Amino acid sequence: MAVKVLIVDDNKIYRDAFKRNMMLHNFDVCEAEHAGDALEVLKAQQPDVLVTDLCMRTPTEGLDLIRQAKGIDPLLPIVMISAVGTFEEGAIATKLGASDVISKSNIEERLQRLYESIKQASVEYETNRALLKEVLGCQQAEEPAAKVAAIAKLEEILARKNLHPYIQSEAYDTLVNLRSAELRQDTVADASRLMSQPERAGMLRDVEADFRKDFSDFDNFHADSRDSLMTAEFFYRLQSADGAPRPTGDAFSRNIGFSYSFAVENEAKFRLKKKLSRFLGSPQTYDLIRQMVDPRTGHLDIFYHQYLLRLQTFIGKDYDFTIDNVKQVFQRIMEHESRYKPDGLKALGIVILCFGRSYSYKKMNQPIEVNNPLGIKGIETDEDVTKFADLLISLQHFRNPYIHPEINEMEKVSNLRDTAINCLHFICRIV
Repeated sequence: MAVKVLIVDDNKIYRDAFKRNMMLHNFDVCEAEHAGDALEVLKAQQPDVLVTDLCMRTPTEGLDLIRQAKGIDPLLPIVMISAVGTFEEGAIATKLGASDVISKSNIEERLQRLYESIKQASVEYETNRALLKEVLGCQQAEEPAAKVAAIAKLEEILARKNLHPYIQSEAYDTLVNLRSAELRQDTVADASRLMSQPERAGMLRDVEADFRKDFSDFDNFHADSRDSLMTAEFFYRLQSADGAPRPTGDAFSRNIGFSYSFAVENEAKFRLKKKLSRFLGSPQTYDLIRQMVDPRTGHLDIFYHQYLLRLQTFIGKDYDFTIDNVKQVFQRIMEHESRYKPDGLKALGIVILCFGRSYSYKKMNQPIEVNNPLGIKGIETDEDVTKFADLLISLQHFRNPYIHPEINEMEKVSNLRDTAINCLHFICRIV
């Protein structure tokens, strides 16, 4: 089967020339004049490789397209070509995920490199898609034997060299979710051993006293959330205590991160359990999701996709999730219906962002109203709900050592701790 290439260039002469040359080399070619058209073609025709110009309607539209296209399909290979691009812009394109950056000057001399780059990228794309499918399949493991097999598969995948960062992240998050009971058991065992030492008793009492001051309803926390939070804080203070002998190393620091994250996720699910049950039991939920998804492709509807991009612009930062993550959450809700359980902080944050507030967006010039179908109360403003969702998603992202290998540094653990505490303050407001 021919490799399908999407060419994006506002110069029709260049676009037509590229198209003719690629077709002569047996590529299947589709085209778009600018980023807006490209996103629609990307969803409708699902090309194997995207080739985009840098400067179109704006000087950096190509960079914006790379960012948006990676949101739709994080594995999609992208080649950027430019007549005016600087070294800095090329570096940015590479950082955003471009497989290659090629200059338009003397392009005839560089066509062979372009064709080779496209062919290599398409092979890697197929390999990565198959690997991601394996990772996502591991998320379905529920029976003990299936979980053991899934954990072994994920550990084997994570041990591979040159693994795509997105697959690495998804595999690690899936592994942590599958091993959460085991990780918590190990952490509790370590904590029990250290807490039993007489010189540590005062530190544990201080931790509990401080949390009672910080959280007025600390006694109403789920017991597992409370224990995990105290364990995390005990370890954190133990590691940062001046002059005290203490455990060190990446594993210890990451156990601190896991314990804080578990406390947040467990407490959020505990307080949202009835709301999630009502949400998943309502036929209106599935009607709404069908409006947000393109039935032809299974991707997010272009109008809802554009709404999420505008939302990121409005809050002034990129969320630590992709449009593909949102699609996966929606697919799992539609597949499991009332049996759906958010598998991790990222999924929970996406559910809250999409369904835990009131907002509207336009689809074919018709308003689509989303009236807080999750029924969250206590976090009243749209700004606060989006902030809460962002914190949940960021906590899972920050916990991931493949994204943050420096998590063993105390400064990074401190930032993770602050994010977890902020999440819990929001959770305590939910009624």
